[in-house]
Amino acid sequence: MNTTWIDDAEGQTHTGSGNQYNINNSYFFDRNDRFSRAGDPLRVAIDERRWLSERFVPPSGYGDAVERFEEGGTAVLLSGARGCGRRTAAVVLLHHAGRPEAPFREAALDDPPVSQIELAQGERVFIDLTAVPDQRFAEAQQLVQSYREKTERVGGRLAVAAPRDRDQLLLPALRALSVSIDRPDGARVLAKHLTKAGLGVSPAELRRSALDWLLDPSPMRDLQRLAELVLQARSRGGAFEQWAERASEALQDRGLIAAQKIAALESGHERALLFAAAMLEETPADIAFLLYKRLLTSLRHPEEEAPRLDRADLSARLTNLGISVVDGRIRFDGLAFGAAVRSHLWLYYPDLRGGFRAWVTETVQTTTWLDGPDRGRLVARLTEQCLHAGEVTALGDLVADWAKHLKLLPLAMAVLEQSLRDEQRGAEVRAQVYLWATSSNTELTLVRGLARVCVDVIAPYHPDQALVRLHQLARREPDGPRYARASLFELVEGDRRLYRRLLVRLAEGMELERPWRRDALIFLALVATPPPEPWYAELVRCWRGPFVLAAEWSGGVESWLAAARLTPARSDRLLDVLIEAADGRSGVLSRCYLIAERWARQPEVEPGLVGRREVARRFRQKIDRAQGIEPFEPTPAGAAEEERAS
Repeated sequence: MNTTWIDDAEGQTHTGSGNQYNINNSYFFDRNDRFSRAGDPLRVAIDERRWLSERFVPPSGYGDAVERFEEGGTAVLLSGARGCGRRTAAVVLLHHAGRPEAPFREAALDDPPVSQIELAQGERVFIDLTAVPDQRFAEAQQLVQSYREKTERVGGRLAVAAPRDRDQLLLPALRALSVSIDRPDGARVLAKHLTKAGLGVSPAELRRSALDWLLDPSPMRDLQRLAELVLQARSRGGAFEQWAERASEALQDRGLIAAQKIAALESGHERALLFAAAMLEETPADIAFLLYKRLLTSLRHPEEEAPRLDRADLSARLTNLGISVVDGRIRFDGLAFGAAVRSHLWLYYPDLRGGFRAWVTETVQTTTWLDGPDRGRLVARLTEQCLHAGEVTALGDLVADWAKHLKLLPLAMAVLEQSLRDEQRGAEVRAQVYLWATSSNTELTLVRGLARVCVDVIAPYHPDQALVRLHQLARREPDGPRYARASLFELVEGDRRLYRRLLVRLAEGMELERPWRRDALIFLALVATPPPEPWYAELVRCWRGPFVLAAEWSGGVESWLAAARLTPARSDRLLDVLIEAADGRSGVLSRCYLIAERWARQPEVEPGLVGRREVARRFRQKIDRAQGIEPFEPTPAGAAEEERAS
């Protein structure tokens, strides 16, 4: 039996694993011309975990893992057979563990070195070993070991999803963490998904339906797709028994039937029309036909010789292909048949893939025939086929090409988001984002889109990777709007660990043999409002950069003098940072002296604060001491604050 599982679904869905795409564009330009994404990214990530949790059926053995997770600083390795829901079980386990506000991250082999990563107190870490290739499995186990030590130190929790067929390859220390889980009952899983979607059905009813044969052998992710098919079948009318039969039929030999249908067609024109219809399902029939004609041009397929009126009309041709027109829009008579057609033609006509991609590109670039949802579906289906075929480079080229046109930037980023979320190809796509981030030739419009994607898509699960990419983008951003810098600051705002990590990266960049002068400007913009945390050493190290590189730092010194008025309790610490960073350089200290004098002469417009003259007097006093004009009496602020921070 040839069974084809269908990945797409109507509406917005998320299975927690496998492919997911939304047919409505998430990215848009707001009324102030800001490029944005709907929803707070961290809230979206939390909602995704909550969505999984609400539909989760605990597998056998899961209770043992829960007991181990009662105390902080613990780690669990969930070992199970393929399709038993290992990844989902690990994510749900972490979701319910610890404080709800504790950070959550997914660690991966392409993250920055673990030695550079600092975990927050109580942080929850997930590592998926199920898709790690054999040649990197030993390396992945070392990653687990490193994070186990880190989570133990901060009272966090580590959950690892591991393949049971590699249990014998586990290190003894990791084998001791292993909890074996088995597949939960398929009827209960499907019933829960359907009930959450508003279709109340019991496991017993499912066992009596046409879906029974799928309940026990199907992997967990396929049961979610099955739920989506049942819901699609419901939209076509009838009772539950009919919905179950349609969904079951959609999975019985669908790939084989599609292949036979395609082979039986007498001409390339009919195959092209079938492919166009599959890519454009739910699109108005007349627009689908016009785009089919353009597909022929993209494929350089010759026109039909017979005069137009000697050929069948569109209705007859669609009917012959098993396609109906419902409310003016095309729809395959067989549930999920369009997905099977797309997959077959993409897989078995590999030499036409370039033409298929060119057709979609021309459609979104040069036509206005499709509305937003129709365009979104077309682009998502193209992305899905490219990902299945492993065409990550082609997708990268497509994103870069589309991003040259501002009006196509939302679609380009929709492609990138879908690609980043793909379990199998996500790491490759993150690597492509890094290449763009470290290139001086990346188009400004693409930089604008990447800045949002790093915050919205990469950061919720790979925050350190997002930080690295945004920093690289900000370094190379041309003069003008600072999209990458703004997103970088948005990422670290409110995240103590990431802020401190950015300070270290900026300092390292300014200390290179060929220093990054742009890092000095980024730093000055970052600390225009001094951070509230007592990172004395990092701030001293960073301030040396502008002083040494002769960046324009007068405004930065003035902002710190102003902050010393607002926060008298730490004013000495702020001033001491500047003095120590000057390293006794007479030119720097003299300029600071003049800046303080000029700043003190400005009018006092904020009543109730420490006076400008008083702050300037103390600062000039410290400068005099640093230059040896007065006996030096070091203030304890720096050392004391740093000791408290540690």
